[in-house]
Amino acid sequence: MGSGNSKPAEHVFDGSETPTDSTREKSLEIQIQSRVESELQRLQSRESQILVDLESKLSETDKNGDTKGLGREQVQAEIDALKERLERMPRMGKIDGEVERARREVVKCLRLNDRTPLDCYKEVEEFKTQIRRMERAFVVRTVGRDYP
Repeated sequence: MGSGNSKPAEHVFDGSETPTDSTREKSLEIQIQSRVESELQRLQSRESQILVDLESKLSETDKNGDTKGLGREQVQAEIDALKERLERMPRMGKIDGEVERARREVVKCLRLNDRTPLDCYKEVEEFKTQIRRMERAFVVRTVGRDYP
């Protein structure tokens, strides 16, 4: 029994043999940073290429004269043409005094009875009657005859 050592053999750990957690973290972080940097460079080069392509297309359209932009004079001419078309469109005549009075009565009733608007049915019916009368007069003026 006495042939073996009673003391366990000493084993000295050298720091270079097994990486510690901190060195693993540092190397991992360096790898991640390098990946991020390479990806960022790739995106920047792609973006710059897209910008160059767009600028070349834009310069081609400028050379060809295919621009859709309008000058000040063209815009003003279009506005004037629209105003002229609007002037030629038929307009509704002045609102009859009876129609205006009936409208005011409906508004007044609705404001007084804001919680119960159905209480204003008489005023609304009077307003509808006045509008029908005004529409009939418009048709007679426009067509030249009354309708049934």
